Amino acid sequence: MTEQRDTPSDPADHDTEARPEPKDTGPGDAGDEANDLRFSEEEQLIHEQIRRHREERERRERMERGEKG
Repeated sequence: MTEQRDTPSDPADHDTEARPEPKDTGPGDAGDEANDLRFSEEEQLIHEQIRRHREERERRERMERGEKG
């Protein structure tokens, strides 16, 4: 009959398996750049909508006062 012992595994083998691989998260990350671009485009659209809303409001106010736009 074979006897089994409760012995811990070799620590050197265990350490290499437990450490995750380092990730490349430098400042040139393409995902960050894409997010910055999307944010910039969205911000431009928001400002364009605000400008259009103001122009429309001013046009209506002029029309109410009898002025032509």
